[in-house]
Amino acid sequence: MTKLGGRYTVIGSGLSGGMGTVYPCTDDVLERKVAVKVILDSADARRIVDEISALLKLRSKHVVQVYDILQLDANTIGIVQEFIEGTDLFNDSTNADSRASLYKQLWQISSGIADIHEAGVIHRDIKLNNMKQDPEGIIKIFDFGLARDEGPTASTIGFVGTKWFAAPELYGNQVNFSTAIDTYAFGICATYLIARDFPQELGRQPPAGMPSGYLDAAGRGITADIISLIEACLAVRPKDRPSMQRVRDTLAKHLLFDRHQAQVVYQGQASYLNAANREVSAKLAQIGCVTITYDGMDFVVADVQGEVFINCGEAIKGHVLPGSCVVALGRPDRGVARRYVTFDLASPEVVL
Repeated sequence: MTKLGGRYTVIGSGLSGGMGTVYPCTDDVLERKVAVKVILDSADARRIVDEISALLKLRSKHVVQVYDILQLDANTIGIVQEFIEGTDLFNDSTNADSRASLYKQLWQISSGIADIHEAGVIHRDIKLNNMKQDPEGIIKIFDFGLARDEGPTASTIGFVGTKWFAAPELYGNQVNFSTAIDTYAFGICATYLIARDFPQELGRQPPAGMPSGYLDAAGRGITADIISLIEACLAVRPKDRPSMQRVRDTLAKHLLFDRHQAQVVYQGQASYLNAANREVSAKLAQIGCVTITYDGMDFVVADVQGEVFINCGEAIKGHVLPGSCVVALGRPDRGVARRYVTFDLASPEVVL
């Protein structure tokens, strides 16, 4: 049997891609299955370094991990990666059987991309066949062949990408890359996972905007705010697309509906806001009062009267409280006459 790097035994046929061939292997030292991506063309050296540096930065449950770098010969490099069992997300076997399952898929993908962006990296080739779902339902993103660090040097001349998943700005002659490229590709992935198809408008080169009502017509019961968020991911202008952190956090709120809890402490007395106790109020006579409610996803200022401030800013009805904050009753110039309410949110984790 063929060995790579002296310790990786090839155990199956290679799968060729844009930058090289991936071989399933056994790590003879650690006795685990790995994937070794072998790249023969030394002309791709800069892109190879990009891929390796991108993977080495990442530690995410939803992004493939790199274990080792092999110099197989003068012109050949091997990248040893985590082996992912399962099928890519184009396969019908991954079709979600409920809205909750679909939200979990979208949350996992958005979490992986958000982790990539938080590491300062742009993946640049997000697509459904660069993701796999394992038998336990865990989704991981792989294939960083086009990855670039984010920053002033993240640009190129000429089109590099995949039709359908490539953002409109990638079709320009001089492209300045941003995380919005990955956000657009997520929007395409989400559209397919919801509708199991693409609207023809998004297949044009460059793509046109998302047709109105397309996701609603899919009949998957997706809530209006999630549809609006996905449509925003597909905005023609990069600056109009949301961050992947916002996408991830919005999906998490839906998956954790009615499971959040916040502790509110006023004058030494603690109260809890949750599904069993949805409202709490604090009042300082003749100065101000505030009522906070829990709607299943957010903790909201339902009513405010008089002098009420949240983290030094004036409280406004409808304001969503951040994860941790201080609510003050009374203007700053009242000094010791002011009273304070502490608000601390404990969010459960999404269970897959």
